[in-house]
Amino acid sequence: MEKKTMQKGKSYYKKGKVLWVLKYKEKLFSKVLGTYPYYVEVDLEKNSSRCTCPQGKDCKHAAATIIAFEEGFYIESHEPVSEFFPEAALKGYLFHENPELGLEIILKELHYQINNDESGSEVARLLREALKLFTLVPSKEKGFQILEIFKEFERLFPDYNLTGELEREVKETLEGCSL
Repeated sequence: MEKKTMQKGKSYYKKGKVLWVLKYKEKLFSKVLGTYPYYVEVDLEKNSSRCTCPQGKDCKHAAATIIAFEEGFYIESHEPVSEFFPEAALKGYLFHENPELGLEIILKELHYQINNDESGSEVARLLREALKLFTLVPSKEKGFQILEIFKEFERLFPDYNLTGELEREVKETLEGCSL
């Protein structure tokens, strides 16, 4: 990969744009926030990469994934499903092993999506995931973040029936958290 691309990748990593990295055997899988969320696959053995960005490979998103891995920012999986459905494997790990980290990742993506999701659909899906994880690891700080993101969703999509549904779900889940 070109030096300039690696420098851009390092910048992406330092800015926190790498949501997660999953290592399975000699492959890395990740989700990186760029203009859109991009999914990356890096084959460490073959020294090759693929990305869902317009460039398609050897891009700053792949470079950011490599930098994250080199910095120790990854989760290792031994589950064969990881190669086919890395995000599902990651979510399974986070649910069972580290729901706090799972909630952090979802909140990070929510902060990104609330400014980029034109339909609100992805924000709604992520809010519901955040609420499920919140029930496993409730905290005042995370509850406040969820509430703030919901308020922004409510401001952006006041006429959606979905907004009313989410309001009910947020209130029900955060009840007793004394925010």
